[in-house]
Amino acid sequence: MIVKENSKVVNYIKKRGLTSQYLKAKKNLVNGDYRAVDLKKRVPRKNNIWYFRITKKYRALAEKVGNTLYVFNISDHQ
Repeated sequence: MIVKENSKVVNYIKKRGLTSQYLKAKKNLVNGDYRAVDLKKRVPRKNNIWYFRITKKYRALAEKVGNTLYVFNISDHQ
């Protein structure tokens, strides 16, 4: 799986010091280890929005197109 992020997400990651955790989660997705990041499809499922865990506190939202995840938002899920 290919993972791409937009510039807004990159800035958010840098400001909060999540770079190493995000890169580790991204590596797990690329390698196909979806359990490590808890990759799941959000409800309603027809919207094709997926989310995965970066840390216990932060989650990334992404849209899946083919074999590519486009990360468009990272949020404090608590």
